[in-house]
Amino acid sequence: MKAALSDIELIQAITTRDPAGAKALYDQYAATLFKVICCSVQNRQEAENVLEKTLLLVWNNINDYHRQDKRLLLWMASIARRQMLGGN
Repeated sequence: MKAALSDIELIQAITTRDPAGAKALYDQYAATLFKVICCSVQNRQEAENVLEKTLLLVWNNINDYHRQDKRLLLWMASIARRQMLGGN
């Protein structure tokens, strides 16, 4: 069993559209992001939709992430928050 990717490895995998990056993104962050989302969204289906949109936005916008600004999880949580507030 392969160890989890570091954030740097994960970012590289997503940037190069490596399918292993999609799997690692989900495996390493989906549960934590879902917990964060569920703190604000009481409806499970809506929370799942926000999570799905968030992971897709992370995948499609990874080049917008700048390590010097914040940790990867915080950046993803901010994307989730924007989705909970109506998107964009």
